[in-house]
Amino acid sequence: MAYQATSLLGGRKIGIAFTDKAVTPWGGLTLFSGLARQIGLEQALREALPFQLTSPNATDPVEIVLAFMAGVLTGSRRLAHIERLRWDEGVRQILGVKRFVSDTTLARFFQRFSAGGVTQVFESLMRWQLGLITLTEDILDLDSSIMERYGKQEGAFLGYNPKKHRRPSHHPLIATLGKRPWVVNAWLRSGNTTSASNAEQFLEETLALLPTATAIRYLRADSGFGVEPFLSRVEDKKLIYTVAARFTKGLRNLTAGVTNWRELEPGIEVSEVMFQAHGWKRIRRVVLIRQRAKERDFVRGRELFNLPGYLYQAILTNRTDAPEDVWRFYRRHAEIETKIRELKWDYGIDGFAQKKFFATEAMFRLVCVTYNLMSLLQEKTGQQGYQTLGTLRAQLLTCAALVGHDGRKTILRLSLAGPWRERFERALGSFFPTIKANCAPVGAG
Repeated sequence: MAYQATSLLGGRKIGIAFTDKAVTPWGGLTLFSGLARQIGLEQALREALPFQLTSPNATDPVEIVLAFMAGVLTGSRRLAHIERLRWDEGVRQILGVKRFVSDTTLARFFQRFSAGGVTQVFESLMRWQLGLITLTEDILDLDSSIMERYGKQEGAFLGYNPKKHRRPSHHPLIATLGKRPWVVNAWLRSGNTTSASNAEQFLEETLALLPTATAIRYLRADSGFGVEPFLSRVEDKKLIYTVAARFTKGLRNLTAGVTNWRELEPGIEVSEVMFQAHGWKRIRRVVLIRQRAKERDFVRGRELFNLPGYLYQAILTNRTDAPEDVWRFYRRHAEIETKIRELKWDYGIDGFAQKKFFATEAMFRLVCVTYNLMSLLQEKTGQQGYQTLGTLRAQLLTCAALVGHDGRKTILRLSLAGPWRERFERALGSFFPTIKANCAPVGAG
């Protein structure tokens, strides 16, 4: 059946018909396929996944994981969204899967995960992954986040939520390292946990996952980690830390009496005090910053002492350099929040959720593995600056392609021209060898 359409401008008539030819809008997934083959993703998944096939009709667990990753890369935020790829012959050919799984199969697969299964699989995958990447930084960033839930999922409870106070949520922990960047560990937790809940164990596991050649010297974290057990653990490990401090009553009173403020630039002043909170084992250094000009929001602090003209921020540290250097070093911790926003907006990490907690955590951590793969793809293709998945999706992954054949050989004909083709060919050259043009008529009809 054909249809008659009219162009929006000019009123030109356009015929609309359907074709049974295998056409995909995601020809750019060939780059992901090339990366995965180059680094041995299939073998790593087979070694990490504990599930054994019991039926001749069962879908290979590796194919299920690859289907989930493809869904994440193409913009899915729910398992139901991945169902659209089930009818995309081009994606099936690129991934090399026998059949693309349904959302029901995906849901059943993740429901098989237990607490031990999540730990076993993702510790294995993370160690393998961290062995592939270039870790040149020695600064570990820790942060927690809020992921609102809109159903009755396990672990979704009322807790700290600055934006939606009565909305159940999960409260994950995430550790990142490097400028590219890399997620080196991630835990999903119940929504009623505090930021520092099990933070010492999370730190221990994170450091254990890193390659032995990677030596961490510095640690940055938000105010939720400024509690005695965590700070003591960090100090025992001889790490140099900067952690945002909460303005408890004692610290507020101490800050109110500070008179030796030193101006860094118009509107911004620094000072420092020695402070021992209730329950702390020792006195610690606190760097204080206050800002008068709100329109230049350098200080991510709060108003205190009924002085609406100032925003205050406090930073716990065992560094010995000048207060302004401590503050400038800590300000780069905000980069992890940018990474978490990308995980939410571009990778849909806060969208994948099921009733069973460990099914949700398995999807959460698999998204982090996918995130690292795309960082690695950018490193392999020689990109100097880091680009978000949204940019990569627009520039590389979204590429119309027609699946055809040349004799017994499958041909993927990409619809690209001009600088877009040049950019894509440079990326292809990082993973695939070139062949004679008449053997692969790219762009042919």
